Amino acid sequence: MVRSPSPVQVRCVDGDPVEFHRRPNRRDSHYLVTEVQERWIEESRWPFRSVMPVGGDRCRCWRVLARRSDEPHLPPGEFVLRMRSGPGVWDLRWLT
Repeated sequence: MVRSPSPVQVRCVDGDPVEFHRRPNRRDSHYLVTEVQERWIEESRWPFRSVMPVGGDRCRCWRVLARRSDEPHLPPGEFVLRMRSGPGVWDLRWLT
């Protein structure tokens, strides 16, 4: 079941996400990335001005496996992290 995106704070190392937490910060919201499974770029048009000359937006995306930091013995969940153009604008989709 795919849920709608939620705001997220992400820490990256060498261009890939290594940990993230959902906002607002909840007890179960901190995750450690165990594996990056896929990377891609999404381009979409937006009705407002953007850094892209055609009036769209470019999102860098990662499909990752991640575990809750407070329960590392549980199996990892699958997530999609999307970073929009511009610094620090992320969203999260929880796939499993």
